[in-house]
Amino acid sequence: MFNFEYYEKLPLKEYESVLANRDYWDHCSYEWEHRPMENKLIALGIFARRGGKLSRVINRYAEGREYTYRHAIQYCVMDYLERLFGTHDYYVRIMLLDKRELLWLLTELLKSCVYCGYVRDYRTGLYSDEWRVDKQCKDAESILAPIEERHRRVYPDETLEHQRKLVKRWMEGSLW
Repeated sequence: MFNFEYYEKLPLKEYESVLANRDYWDHCSYEWEHRPMENKLIALGIFARRGGKLSRVINRYAEGREYTYRHAIQYCVMDYLERLFGTHDYYVRIMLLDKRELLWLLTELLKSCVYCGYVRDYRTGLYSDEWRVDKQCKDAESILAPIEERHRRVYPDETLEHQRKLVKRWMEGSLW
């Protein structure tokens, strides 16, 4: 079982330090593979629910790192989003978002999909808290749509060619 109490009580500044490491932002590392995806999402979700800023965590992690590590961050974000959406059907739509919108989407999905529920221990009959992640976020489309709408208002002249460049930038370049 995931020890959520540690994360619930940890001061946000220290919480940022816990999250600003390879466990969360380097999908090619041993550390990434070592920690289960659900535990990472729960830790990030608790952080987001407590008002933590993912942009500060990621910028802290990316600061002073080589390009390869900074480039991996967006793929970790995409892995989180894929897990929260429950499908990879949203890839292209997500790739068109800018960095700020991408983190806004992740934060809102974490707040919506990571929750604390009650679980009954059948041996003792007692109930306890347990953090969980929705297998497929029911609010995903309603969270993504307004972000995309805002994106279209900010970038009204975005052409299909420009969108292709954004997808290419995503694949070849680093957002961080």
